[in-house]
Amino acid sequence: MLWHLAWHYPEPVPMELHSIIIPSVAASLPYFIRARQCLVMYTIGAMKADAKKYQHMLNAIKYSTSLWPLVVSAYQKTITNEKEKAALEAFLIVLLAINSTYSLAWDIIMDWGMMQNTCAGGSNGGLTKSHSSCAHSVLRPKLRFGAPTSIGILFIDIVLRYSWVLRFWETDLFPNADIYILCTQFLEAIRRSLWNLLRVEWEHIKQNKGKEEDADDDVEMMEQKAFLAPKSRSMSPSFQHKQRS
Repeated sequence: MLWHLAWHYPEPVPMELHSIIIPSVAASLPYFIRARQCLVMYTIGAMKADAKKYQHMLNAIKYSTSLWPLVVSAYQKTITNEKEKAALEAFLIVLLAINSTYSLAWDIIMDWGMMQNTCAGGSNGGLTKSHSSCAHSVLRPKLRFGAPTSIGILFIDIVLRYSWVLRFWETDLFPNADIYILCTQFLEAIRRSLWNLLRVEWEHIKQNKGKEEDADDDVEMMEQKAFLAPKSRSMSPSFQHKQRS
């Protein structure tokens, strides 16, 4: 997208067929690849009878909701009838709202591990009934960046997930459509950078939790072995036979 804008700079991108297809295909390709990967993982999970295989299907649906707005937007640029273009605009807004809401819920619940257990924070680490414990209860017990930073990132992610609403003021805020697209792309880059902080944090917490569970299993196994007393040599038949001889 940026390459296409730079190629025609300082002139606006011409409304030709190749100028619509090339950036649309380039923007759709990452979502298509990720959706296919999720479907492959779902198939593998079904073969292994994985109880969580449905998550891959839900993730594939998330990426598919990103594809439809791109398809409708590309088709809309080829329409000259204003009435039909307005109808497509309303349909496009519905698709964008569905995609933003679905993706936001996935960010919070699946990618960041938040809002999965609202009672977890009250019983973890002896937290008192304060604003901090409420934040931990609503989000998750462990917040390595702290509650204020995590809430701030969450709020920014919510706002930037719906940055497409700037299209309603496109003519008032931006000199042309290309600048509007460029601005939304930069906002998306900022959102992804902040999203990555909590994503890596949650992955680190999950890995440490797995290591702690493995360590607890090892300790429990050692304790069980400690209770198994060895057989007394004096009670064995072979030892008694040696004593008689």
